[in-house]
Amino acid sequence: MQELAKWVVALSTLVGFGLTMGLNPALYGATADMLARNTQVAARMGWMVAGLVTGATVLFALLQTFDPTSLVTAVRGDVDRALLSRGVDIAAGSIFLVAAAVLAAWALRVPVRAVHPRRERTPNARSMTYFPLGLSCAVIGFTTLPIMYMTGRVTAGLSSDIALRLVAYTVFLLALVGPFVALAWLWSRVPTLSGRVTGLYARLMRTDYRWASAAILGAGGLVFIGLGLVAHR
Repeated sequence: MQELAKWVVALSTLVGFGLTMGLNPALYGATADMLARNTQVAARMGWMVAGLVTGATVLFALLQTFDPTSLVTAVRGDVDRALLSRGVDIAAGSIFLVAAAVLAAWALRVPVRAVHPRRERTPNARSMTYFPLGLSCAVIGFTTLPIMYMTGRVTAGLSSDIALRLVAYTVFLLALVGPFVALAWLWSRVPTLSGRVTGLYARLMRTDYRWASAAILGAGGLVFIGLGLVAHR
């Protein structure tokens, strides 16, 4: 029962991470654009989702294979492993808190965020041009690395079995791409969804996510500092 509860909590957390990472105005803008044009929707959506999955998986693999404890363990021995792990958690938590403070200071200094005009894509753009869009949104971003780092920690804490970690990571990917695939599916079933999608995109573009991002980063920072101070004792 305890193992089941651990998986339920971990998978729910991964779903939240996936939804948060996919909450990118550029992605929803591209989705609204391709649905409104109603040209090669499946192909364009497929390439954009492939870019998202590729970028997220590259970061996930890098963070899984990079073990900062291994270098020091090889030099100093197993005695220092707990100290290094604690240092990594505290360092990560401190970075998150600093990032949260920077976002909060920015929001206080500039209460109204400037909205830059979105670059229009040409109507006849090739479908594969949406792949770099998805890739860049998965790799480049203020919260991308922290989310992928936390995703790696959650999956690693579930099991030492690589197959089970991949199953958990698949849940994260489904949450990441699910909203976009669902929008495309609903579009094909409900043609009148065009106005709603356009309105949703307009609201997303006007929404200021700085305070929400600062809250997420701050909470993550406190969690990792707590892990560093308590979990390794």
